[in-house]
Amino acid sequence: MLNFKYLELEDKPVFEKYTLCHGYHNLEASFANIFLWRKAWNIKMAADEYTMYLLLDNGKTRFMLAPFLLECEINFGEPLKKCEEYMRSTFGSELLIKGVTQRVKERIEKDCPQEYEFIPDRSNFEYVYLAKDLCELAGKKYHAKRNHINRLISAHSVEYRRYNEEYYDACIDLQKAWASGKDDDPDGYQNELVVIKEALSNLDTLGLKCGLLFVNGNLEAYSIGEKFEDDMAIIHIEKANPDIQGTYAMINREFVKNEWCGVTYINREEDMGLEGLRKAKLSYNPVFLLEKYTCIRSK
Repeated sequence: MLNFKYLELEDKPVFEKYTLCHGYHNLEASFANIFLWRKAWNIKMAADEYTMYLLLDNGKTRFMLAPFLLECEINFGEPLKKCEEYMRSTFGSELLIKGVTQRVKERIEKDCPQEYEFIPDRSNFEYVYLAKDLCELAGKKYHAKRNHINRLISAHSVEYRRYNEEYYDACIDLQKAWASGKDDDPDGYQNELVVIKEALSNLDTLGLKCGLLFVNGNLEAYSIGEKFEDDMAIIHIEKANPDIQGTYAMINREFVKNEWCGVTYINREEDMGLEGLRKAKLSYNPVFLLEKYTCIRSK
């Protein structure tokens, strides 16, 4: 039986032993992402000699993530059986696995033919862009973004800075101001505040960077991300004052330009099925969507 435990910072080397060597690009393979959201989603980890397992149980939703294999040659059959046995014996529920990438889907289909079904999880597709595009915003397709930035620069004094501890309170105040008046998901906003506090308190340990945008001397936007594999950076958090036009476009460009232009791709995560967020992410012209699936036992 799998023995799950809560994630701690000290688990980072163990976690990455199962993820860093196989070219994963999805969020589920980021220790920083899993660690920061562990409280909100009640995420636990288990590992044996060959496989790492992640369980998410927030009281409303319960599922496991696709197992991470220590060696690419390991067959998915046995790890998936362990997932099924754990879900059945512990919760009395059927297998439900999320975060299955196209690559893992193909491996499972090869190793376990006709045993599992895969359902596209569009709300959790990740948006991936060319870093060069986000740095330069060149061409007709980015005309509107450049206009927003130019209006901001022409009307205000604007400065990009790298984060240090003296800006902690300002970042938290901006987050609280951004969430104030929003009552559609109070638990979600509170969870995000906890995530941001923990991220800012552990930037170096988690391998994160934070960029800040000051407008007329005041912090009006910030972004938090990490380099992930050699060719990608993931943007985990991006917040800006919506009352100042151009702040989102500006922090998006400046964070990539100052911190991530050396990588090929920028992963700006999923849209969670939110129409406005989907429209915003599509407006930056992703070079591809990283597709993900939900895996269940075939009937």
